[in-house]
Parts: sequence; C-alpha cells; structure tokens
Amino acid sequence: MKSKHIKMISKLISLLAIIMALKGCDNYDSPNPNDYADQETTSGLYLEQYDPVSDKGQYWLPEMSVKPKKYWGCVEIIPIGNINELGETEKIRGLQYHLLCQSLAGLANRAVEQGKSEIGVWLHDHSGKESYKLAKAGLERLGIYEQGLQSGLELARNDYGPTDGVELQLKGLFDGYVLTDVENNPESNIVASVASHVYNSIIVDVRDKDYYEEAGYTMTYDATRKTTLDAWNEFKDKCNNKALVVMPVQTGELREFAIRNNLFVINLNKEHGNPSAGQNSQLFEEVLEWLAPNAPVYGWEQGVNEDVFVGKISEYGKIMVPYDWAYNTSLTSILYKERQPGLAKVQNPQFMDFEDGSDKYVSFYLSDGDNVQWMLNDFGGSEYYSHPLANGTKMSFGLPIDNLSMIAPDINQAFFDRQGKNNTLVQTFGGGYNYADTFGMNSSRASELQNLAEATAAHMRQHRVKVLGLIAKDVRSAAAREAYQAYIDANDQLEGVIAVQYTPYAGGQGEIMWMTNARGYDIPIITVKYSIWNFGDHNNENEGTPTYIANKVNSDSGENPFNLVAVHAWSSFADIGESQDEVGENNGNYVKGPGAAQLCIGKLKGNTKVVNVEELIWRVRMHYRSEQTKEFLNTYF
Repeated sequence: MKSKHIKMISKLISLLAIIMALKGCDNYDSPNPNDYADQETTSGLYLEQYDPVSDKGQYWLPEMSVKPKKYWGCVEIIPIGNINELGETEKIRGLQYHLLCQSLAGLANRAVEQGKSEIGVWLHDHSGKESYKLAKAGLERLGIYEQGLQSGLELARNDYGPTDGVELQLKGLFDGYVLTDVENNPESNIVASVASHVYNSIIVDVRDKDYYEEAGYTMTYDATRKTTLDAWNEFKDKCNNKALVVMPVQTGELREFAIRNNLFVINLNKEHGNPSAGQNSQLFEEVLEWLAPNAPVYGWEQGVNEDVFVGKISEYGKIMVPYDWAYNTSLTSILYKERQPGLAKVQNPQFMDFEDGSDKYVSFYLSDGDNVQWMLNDFGGSEYYSHPLANGTKMSFGLPIDNLSMIAPDINQAFFDRQGKNNTLVQTFGGGYNYADTFGMNSSRASELQNLAEATAAHMRQHRVKVLGLIAKDVRSAAAREAYQAYIDANDQLEGVIAVQYTPYAGGQGEIMWMTNARGYDIPIITVKYSIWNFGDHNNENEGTPTYIANKVNSDSGENPFNLVAVHAWSSFADIGESQDEVGENNGNYVKGPGAAQLCIGKLKGNTKVVNVEELIWRVRMHYRSEQTKEFLNTYF
C-alpha cells in the first residue's frame, strides 16, 4: 500500500506542476527524489522521468563521512591586504598565515575523520558570501554548530577546556611543524602542503618559526629548499591517488582539502605567473599517469595556456574540476552522499506549440558553467543567475551539477530552488572540464569514457537534468562523435546535447548531428552557431557583439532555422541603443550575461522567437524527426 500511495502522491504533484507551469507560476518547488526513493523509474507522466537518488558509482569527490560535534571558526581571511600576499611582517597577515590556517583546518578535520577529535575547523570568510552562509546553515541542519571565532595563532598555541562534553583542544593533535620559506623558495609552499599530511604537522614559515617553537612545536620536516619534484620523489607512496590538487605556488587555497585527504599538490609554474622561470610539465604528466582512472583534479593554474594542464588532464582520462578560489571543502561537502540536492525544473514538451508559425528560433546559453569556484562566488548574483532579465531572455545556464552536488549540495539545491520557469539548466560538461574528443587518448579511452559517461548520466538522471553540454577541440570530429554516442548510450533520459568548440565556441557553425539512444530514438547534438564575445576593436566570424550577432541571425536565410548562441560569461558590453555600430558595444563594461542577450534580442527582426535550450532541442527534434518525436511523446500522458 505504501508504494501505491507514493505513486498516487507523486502523480498528483506532477499534475500540479503541469497546471502551475501552464499558468506561468514561478513558485513551484520541485519534489525531492529522496521523498519518493522507492517509486519506479518509469511512470505515465513525463515530469516523473527521473531516478531515485542512490549510489551508482557516480561519486568521485573524497567524502568526509564523520561529523564533528562542533567546529572552530578560524579567522583566516583578514580584511586588510591579500590573503596570499608576500612581504608581510605581521604573523596574522600574508601567505604564511594563510598556509598555517589551511594546515590547521586540514589536520583538524582529518583528526575528526580518524576518530581522534570531535572539533573541526571552518576557515571563516569575511566577505559575507551567501554560498558559505548556505553551507553553514547546512551544517546546522546536521547538528554541527560553531564553537566560536579564534585566529589561527590562537588555535595553534592556546589551551582550551572541554565544552558540552566536546574537547576543543587542537594543539595536541599535531606532531610538530613543517618549515617553509615562501619568500625565497615559492615551491616550499607546495612541498609543505604534502609534507603536512605525511608528518601530521602544521605549516610554519621561517618568518614565524620562533613564535611556534616558543609554544612547544618542533620541526618535523624542512621544506625551505625543497622542490615539487623532491616532494614527488619523497612522498608519492604516501599520497592518495584518487584525486589531485593543482594550484599556483603563491596561493593557499585548497590546502585544507588536500591535507585532509592525503593528496599530492602540484604547481605548473615554478614561479607565480611566470612560465619562463620553468614549469613542471614532465612531472605533471608522470603524476597524471600515476592517478587512478577518472580521478578528479581540483584547482587551476594561472598564467599558462589551458592546453598545458586541462588538455593533459583530459588526454590522461582524468576529470578537471575548475575550483581554485574556494574554501572549506571538507565541511561544505561533508556527508554529501546523504545530502544530495533535489530536482531541476524541466519543461513538458507535450505542451509546446510546435506550429506557432515562427520562422527562426534563437536560444542563449551562458558559458563557463563547469566552473565550480564561480558557483561559490559570483555566479548566483545579479549579473548572472539572479539577473533581472534572466527569466525574460529565457537564458539557459550551464551548471556543474555533478561536481557541485558533491562539493556543496546546499548551494546546488539553492540553484534548483531559484531556477526561473523559463530557464534551462544544462549539465556542463561531461563530468568536468574535459575535451570530449581527446579524453583518455593517452590512457584507456574506451573504458574511461564509458565510466565517465555513466557517472554523468547517474547525476543527471537523479536530479532530472535533461540537457548535456559537451566541449571538444573539434566538435565535428570522429572522436567527438564517439564521445557523444557514449554519453547518449549511457542516458536514455537525455533530451539532447549542445556542443561547444574549445575555440572558437562557434566552430561547429550550428551543425546538428544525430545519434540513436538505447530506446531507438534519435538524439540531436546541436553545435553553437554564434557566440556573443567582446573582442575589443573587432568581431570574428560568427562571434562578436550583441548587435553583430543579431545582424547575423537576421541575415541568415539558410535551411537551419535554429540558432544556438553562446554568451561568453566574462565579456561585458555597453548599451548603445538603436545604433547599428557592430563594435560600439565593446566600449563598455557593465552589461553581461542575460543583459548581453537582451541587447541582442532587442535587434532581432522578422518572425524570430526566443526559446530556452530545452525548447530549442524539442523543436529541432520535431522539425527533423517529427514522426518518432510524436511517437515518443505519445508514450506519456
């Protein structure tokens, strides 16, 4: 009886969703699949086509699975100066202090996981970002509360008595300190980030050495003259090869995460932002080969071409996760398998008017949705996801739903909750920032591509995400088509794929390719036809200002009436009114994202309709595969 009642309730909810969607209601909250975990996957309603949340092997983020009873808020980010600054003399300033705090947090959180402590550490964020407030609220729902705020200096040196039966002391958890000299040897930072978890020791710089020795700490490892290659030779057998952190030398971000999970840390540039001073390119390939198949690589390197690291990561069949300016990953992701977000909102194609009389269709897709750190920083603000024009322009947003649902499920849920009724959420990309056509070419491509496709499918199916975005060096190559087929084979709930070329984004020129899924239906792969991008004093072929792209769409009299337009997330423009100056909009820096799409929409002519990506896909399917699309839709009621 329980299963029957759940099915009836689920169908009533879906029917309510359809009614509210038809009425244009923005306030419909999608049901959480956890509430209906025992319902069957297939039912009669299209909106019910999703899978219950379960572990299908799709989780690749290392998980903190033991809850602390409390956590210290470590005052790590000082409002004055840069957290990664060199040349600071105060012990509570600069990169030296940042590394100390990161190592404190990583070791303390690891001690909780090991059952040696009940007090974790949260690196306190003074910027007041909503994402971290959401994540802290998630900790409270788990019954984990902040004990109070202390500086890293205090937490490392002070003695604390128990409170509410919880031992608050950190100092006794550490075996000593690892010594760095970040001013004179940038790579000592990287070496210490690894040695810290090997020697269970906080990171202390030569600047502050005497201060911590006065508190009773002794040096366990001297990294002052060591290189990243030294760290690899000495510690690779003591590191977890299920993940990797790649970050520049003059940073401290992600060290907490690396230390808690016993990960190796590597830098590409031996000096910050200076490739000419030498790179660890050969070592990087050796480390990638050592990593487990499909292992994720977290972070980003600055001042180098993406091919130097993203390209290599893809070629070795690993998952690149753009995730650098972020904090507290152990606690934002804690118990993430038990806290998966609910469902994205999707449109029911049964209620689309496929004979509306329009001559052309245009859909706008915001780029760079694979960037997880952006999701934790500015993505949710008024320039992008919460832009007042986002819903009206029917903007489709790329989201790293797979990685974000593991790294910060509370933040992922907030994006689902705030999704506009006209906005499509696109899984971006197929697991991480990987090039579909080169993925695994230096390792076991067939098996690694299949594994990643199946894992991506599990994330999409369990969160009711129907559109997949993929990126390739050549979107029309045989290798790219092989990858499209792998993702389509893995997911018969996939409505369609949008394909972005690495450069130029519009390299596919709007070509539509077709692959058949496991149920025998043809699934379209729609390549980007145009992209809105600020190139300064010129436009490129099929890429440029909103006015230039509008004129391209207006003058297009080809057989393909479907226009997928990528909006470059980092380009901004000026509003030049009714002017037809095709480079004039480049002389401004205040209109971006949905605002840039609106500048383009305002200059479209003729019988052209703006639709979101999901509707564009269904219109493509009905236009080119009418009979089988009608057959498919008739299987639901």
